[in-house]
Amino acid sequence: MASEELDSVDKGILYLLQKDARNNTTNAIGEQVGVSSSTVANRINKLEENGIITGYHPTIDFEQTGMGHHLLVMATVPINNQGEIVDDLVRVPGVVSVSELLTNNANLSIELVGQNKQEIEKSIGEMSDLGVDIERIDMLKRIRAFPYNHFGKEFTNEDDTG
Repeated sequence: MASEELDSVDKGILYLLQKDARNNTTNAIGEQVGVSSSTVANRINKLEENGIITGYHPTIDFEQTGMGHHLLVMATVPINNQGEIVDDLVRVPGVVSVSELLTNNANLSIELVGQNKQEIEKSIGEMSDLGVDIERIDMLKRIRAFPYNHFGKEFTNEDDTG
């Protein structure tokens, strides 16, 4: 299923799931996109099977969990080994996410958390052992996610009051 094959129902479902996947029931979504809850469930299953929906993940305030160090690490790895290195990186303690970038330098963005400086240093050492060349480390203040409007509100009958 290519993105151009997504109809207004699929786009409305994607918008509402991005907005609040946890609290949006198939019934509530159906009401907002104008179809039955069983249609919503079938559409969600199809979107998952086709790799359009790849997961449901909470947004965590790591500071509140005792992880006082929340970092964004920009790193470079050889392009021909990038996939293999990413597979290994996700097993490094404290690595929360890895984004592969289409650049020559700084081709990985790694979200890293730890309770203290020693944990962070250990994780960075493990990354270096994997062949990751650290380019820059930034302290993250906050990450906020918003629904992509291409799968927009216009495909729902959602009101602004709610």
